[in-house]
Amino acid sequence: MADEVKSRIYFGSDEGAAAAAAAQEFARLGGDGDGWGNETIDGSAATADEAVEILSRTMSGLQMMNMFGGRKVIWLKGANFLADSPQGARSESVQQALEDLADCLGNLPADTYFILSAAEIDKRRSYFRKLGSVAECCEYTRIDISKPGWESELATLTVRLAKERGLSFESEALDLFVHRVSENSRQIANELDKLDVYLGTERRRVSRTDVELMVAVSRTGVIFEISRAIESGDCRRAVHLVNEQLNRGEQPVAIMRAAIVPTVRNRFTARLLIDSYKLPADNYRRFEAALAQLPPEARRLLPLKKDGSPNAFALFGAARSCGKLKLSKARRDLIACARADRALVSTGLDGRDLLLKLIAMLTA
Repeated sequence: MADEVKSRIYFGSDEGAAAAAAAQEFARLGGDGDGWGNETIDGSAATADEAVEILSRTMSGLQMMNMFGGRKVIWLKGANFLADSPQGARSESVQQALEDLADCLGNLPADTYFILSAAEIDKRRSYFRKLGSVAECCEYTRIDISKPGWESELATLTVRLAKERGLSFESEALDLFVHRVSENSRQIANELDKLDVYLGTERRRVSRTDVELMVAVSRTGVIFEISRAIESGDCRRAVHLVNEQLNRGEQPVAIMRAAIVPTVRNRFTARLLIDSYKLPADNYRRFEAALAQLPPEARRLLPLKKDGSPNAFALFGAARSCGKLKLSKARRDLIACARADRALVSTGLDGRDLLLKLIAMLTA
């Protein structure tokens, strides 16, 4: 029989998911005892000395017997000193204290369990390898929204978390939700909790209107709102949103490449494929299946996810929005977008002026 795992470390760029998993494990382990041996230690340290003191207190707690008997569970929560930082991996005293913690975990008393949650851990350090030899390490990586295909990954995560709450989404509602929230699973969970309370027990299916009313718009969501305004021909809203982002210090080229270029490119591709191959734009599954049947020369036009498969989710959204868009107009938009992008990086022309003129043309 394999040895029981007594120490677990939850970490990663998706801090919300790591913390949630740690909390679930703490509740599971603590639920078997009387609760007197359970302790949560705040792992937030401002200096290296504070980090060493927190680790010392943690080790003392692990080595001390539960005075009431039974199980003891200690959770070092939100430790911020395992990353490459002045109060973390760069400090020799912290490195040594983490090595000592690993030694402590290798000799835990009977019925003593340890949980650690953290955002980032410097995996190059010897203490990480040593901790990994005595604890089960679970890494949670945030979805990378800078890479194609992030929408389908975020949609899958959203559907899974919604199902845990007994919620389901209408197709358009899921699309809007995915583009309004950030990639942080903690924010996704918070927004789903808001929808859960708002819908109550009578209605469990989320509509587009529900999302518009209840879900806050993240920075990623603002990018999507700009795209939506361009797609719908709402020049005034697109200009307002772009001006708002520029006034907040966002760079014109960043707005161009995050919100405008993908929108124009996907609309051109969608229009071309619909006209040439009669792709259905009314149902996602049928659309996805039709993409898989395209000939090789057409498949080369498709935006790809990081695994090399077609990014059907993004293209389907473009296909739904380009009902009245003519291919000739989509081609002119693409050329104008390329020229404006080139002008942003190679001339001294005002970036705001370039963006607003382009938006006026795209929405005309």
